[in-house]
Amino acid sequence: SSGINAEYGGPIPAFLSVWLIHFLLTGMRRAIGVLGFSKYLWSIFYSDSTNPEAEVSWYLAKFVCLAVFGVVVAMAAYRPTLILKCITVFTILKIIGCVIVIVSGFIFLARGNTQNIAVGFNNTNTDARGWSEAWNGVIWSYSGWENVVTVASEIQNPSRNIPIIVVGSVSIVTVLYLLTVVSYHIVLPVSVMTSEAAVASVFGSATMGEAGLVVLAVIVMLSSLGGVQCTFLYSSRYIHSGAVEGLLPQVLGLVSTRFKTPIVSILYVALTTVVFVLIGNIDALIDSASFTMFPFIVLCCTGVIVMRYTHPELPRPYRVPLIFPVLMTLFGLFVFISPFTGDNWGISLLWVGLTLLGFPIYYVLVKDVFKIPGLAWAMKKLRDVTADALGCE
Repeated sequence: SSGINAEYGGPIPAFLSVWLIHFLLTGMRRAIGVLGFSKYLWSIFYSDSTNPEAEVSWYLAKFVCLAVFGVVVAMAAYRPTLILKCITVFTILKIIGCVIVIVSGFIFLARGNTQNIAVGFNNTNTDARGWSEAWNGVIWSYSGWENVVTVASEIQNPSRNIPIIVVGSVSIVTVLYLLTVVSYHIVLPVSVMTSEAAVASVFGSATMGEAGLVVLAVIVMLSSLGGVQCTFLYSSRYIHSGAVEGLLPQVLGLVSTRFKTPIVSILYVALTTVVFVLIGNIDALIDSASFTMFPFIVLCCTGVIVMRYTHPELPRPYRVPLIFPVLMTLFGLFVFISPFTGDNWGISLLWVGLTLLGFPIYYVLVKDVFKIPGLAWAMKKLRDVTADALGCE
């Protein structure tokens, strides 16, 4: 998003997107995946609990989270090619898990178990804020489609292949996710679906017994770990690119001379992830992560619309139909504005304030418009000391 923001609105929108999404909140997505891993791990040992995480001490739960995450950090820093192999394996396991859930759910239905799905949409929340909160979760589930832009320049024949990639992948994921959710509703009552329970584990226990619980829990754990690995890999590159382009401190652009990885940005992403793992819970993090993305999604979509008319001469390997950015703009505005009408509007206002904090930071630290004495020297010294300590260039 920072690329089109820079082209459409100048360097400030680009910096704000890097500042909020990739600098402040870069650890949030990783923390969600790590906490999800932990939740399903404990569901194996406390299968009778509706909230398995509450059965273990806070220190043990966080220690396990951080130990698993430490393995991911080490792989990203020293063996990034191994991460790519793991992501491929974990993605296959995720698809297998979805297929197991779908088949098991419809077998359960074929045996005459209709009591859960028979309730239909009874007691549906029709409040606009409720819809907004639900959409936040939905968008989070499908988050990842936007990352095609990071490799768009490397795709051969983009006018043909980008639509195939986007439409094909999103369609496959949509079908799998919808059928999976339907299967959950067939087997589990709504009260379980909306509780703190590890839903896949409860589903596995109800349909396949103890073995099903363990199998689905392990698949979800590895799927969560694969998501952490994938987002960790590209987030550290975003931070590195932002530093190289002058949007972030130069120290974050250092690369290990031995392993050729952006070691400083990797360590930074690791640090922010640890903070969110320690202070956050998974539901609150998902709501915040989705909410903070929408202003920049709206900027990108309006940028596509405006530049279509102001710069019609620009080459466009893939020409998106304007109806899609228009709909996404309207949808993004709805999801972004709705939380301010609810009881937790203060949290939403806090994230807006953190975003606006990027303005003085941009002018003071990035552009150094006030020529603060010693600032340039301090930043250069920090870069040199870090480079020497970590063996970077």
